[in-house]
Amino acid sequence: MLRSDAEVKSLDNLFENVNSVNLETILKVQNDVDPHDMTSLVFLLYEVPDTALQRLIVYQRVSKDMESNNMNLLYDWALYAQSRPTWKYEFLEALCICRLFNVIRKLGFNVTSVKKHYLPENVYVNVYIDPVKKVLYNLCEQMTSENYQKLKRTLTTYNIDVSEHESCEAVFLELMCQKFIKLGTYNTERKAYTATYNLEKLITIIENFGGLSKYATILKEVQNRVNSHNTSSESIVSSTPLTKNNSSDSKNQQENVKESYDDIFKMLNELHFEDVPIQNLKSDTRIIKKDAYVIKNKNRLGICCIINQEIFHPSKDSIDRKEKLNLEDRLGSTKDLYCLERTMSSLKFEVKSKSNLDHKEFIKFIKDVIKNDVKPDDSVFMLCILSHGVRGHVFAADSVKIKVEDIQNMLDSDEAQNLHGIPKVLILQACQVDEEPEISKKIVADGPKLSSYLRKSNFLICWATAPEYEAYRIIDKGSLFIQCLCAMMIKETKEHLYDIFTKVTLRVTNLCTNLCKLQVPKCESTLVKKLYIHDE
Repeated sequence: MLRSDAEVKSLDNLFENVNSVNLETILKVQNDVDPHDMTSLVFLLYEVPDTALQRLIVYQRVSKDMESNNMNLLYDWALYAQSRPTWKYEFLEALCICRLFNVIRKLGFNVTSVKKHYLPENVYVNVYIDPVKKVLYNLCEQMTSENYQKLKRTLTTYNIDVSEHESCEAVFLELMCQKFIKLGTYNTERKAYTATYNLEKLITIIENFGGLSKYATILKEVQNRVNSHNTSSESIVSSTPLTKNNSSDSKNQQENVKESYDDIFKMLNELHFEDVPIQNLKSDTRIIKKDAYVIKNKNRLGICCIINQEIFHPSKDSIDRKEKLNLEDRLGSTKDLYCLERTMSSLKFEVKSKSNLDHKEFIKFIKDVIKNDVKPDDSVFMLCILSHGVRGHVFAADSVKIKVEDIQNMLDSDEAQNLHGIPKVLILQACQVDEEPEISKKIVADGPKLSSYLRKSNFLICWATAPEYEAYRIIDKGSLFIQCLCAMMIKETKEHLYDIFTKVTLRVTNLCTNLCKLQVPKCESTLVKKLYIHDE
């Protein structure tokens, strides 16, 4: 749509400072955001409900402690969102919706102009933020303590337990995770929302809440408008607001179309598809596994290589490299080793394990296993490393850091041709804390990078904890992550491996929340098919 020179100039003036928004400023902004507003921003910005909920469960339990500053929830979002050219505008709109005008002002924007562009008071208008999330945010803001407790009690009648959640946003995220609330994603090719929005159950509940019934009407109107765009032949521009169908609002809609950035717009969620309930497919395993990796030998799944680093010592190499020299012995790690050996053997892996290897022995052991023990009919290669760690690295027994990306490169090298084309699973029981305070400025260079994983297919890399967090171990029982992982791998006979890791993440996160500890497992995948480890 044509735009006058005056309108173009107005937009240019509005966003002339947008390049000042970067990862460093995001870190600084977090200091100006209180826990309540941080919860709202995570709710609005994070695209995956499960991820947002897990982060909030941990954050809200420690939000009054100094440790909560280390979670960097906005930074974590921006780190991956920055691949989209619109991420700065998404962030600005979320700040505007949350009325964080002091932050907007500090970023160098004119508050009045930003408010006029994003219209935070109008629940029917959205640019980048999901239209339903904007309505739900406003509903949260109007929710009294009495209504909130009532909502919790009501949801228990639907067999949904939200008693542990401390915020209304967390409750709505839980409802999204359980598909009680179903949201779609924006498809740039179709220029419409994928899947059908379904808020009927929530609407029915809210209708019976005094003072909040108007939001039931709003949710229904927004839902119907989104769904009508899916079925109509008329295209919808990604940054076009959803408005009521009257002449005044229609004019506003046309004005916002003029201000669209559809030439650079890509929605974060376009690659997320609606989950297919696995129980609906269990009657025919051939249908379940038609897009799965082939298991070549039912009597032998592959090789599982385990490196257990329990006893540490300084070495010349570590001293020369100025590595961290005060590594404590990892008492209890043997429990994890035994558990992994039993579990992997029962899953028909041939297990090769060694303990307390220095960095040269570490590399040689992996290469020897690849060269001498991997067979042509192996279907999976698994490498489990139990050690201390810092961001993107694990420690050998001689206190020398080994970069995880280098291990991955070794598994994908010309020397490892017998691993090409088969899934390679890395399980890393190690902390990912920053080595020094300044390392956070180098997160893109030093941390586990999604871009590096995307260069190589058929990898599943699972950390016991996400960047900046520690991984916890009970001396007489073993680590939380490995023990939960082994239990779930045995129990979940119908699930593929990535879904099993997702359940492990939830189990460990909930457990650590109860212990008031910060640990959120992290999984990166470039698998091209589903990977099943149980034969049926």
